[in-house]
Amino acid sequence: MNNSIHDELFQAIQQFAFKRDKRVLQKVQIPSSDMSSEHLGHLKKDWTLTQLHIVSCIHTSQNVNNSFLASRLHISKAAVSKAVQALLKHNIVTVKKKPGNKKETFYTLTESGRGLAAFHDQLHEKAKEQYKRLFNEFSIDDLKTVTAFFNLWVKHM
Repeated sequence: MNNSIHDELFQAIQQFAFKRDKRVLQKVQIPSSDMSSEHLGHLKKDWTLTQLHIVSCIHTSQNVNNSFLASRLHISKAAVSKAVQALLKHNIVTVKKKPGNKKETFYTLTESGRGLAAFHDQLHEKAKEQYKRLFNEFSIDDLKTVTAFFNLWVKHM
């Protein structure tokens, strides 16, 4: 393979990474018109992707604590703590302790948190649909090659 295709691919990966990093750091704006139930009306209108993913993890899992979230989301425990503090402040999550275990804290969702989790699920479905439209631009063989590339890339990270 010649070096020019390597250079092109490297440039494409860099552009992808920069754009993805910029997007991840943005807050997700939740327009009031998208809020389908009354209890969502009082929610803060913007959330980080980390906060939304934490809400989703709590919604779909049991015995969720900082370690679980850090492991599941591949982020530091400090990042989890920071994100959870905002969720606690806005009454999205509550802290629970199990009887006989006063050291470890677990998170559960409030009614508002469950609404936000449902909204997060809707956002994920919209994103999947956008990706599917993009995938339709490529052949099955192209998609298999891209999938193999990403799987190998992850192994090398």
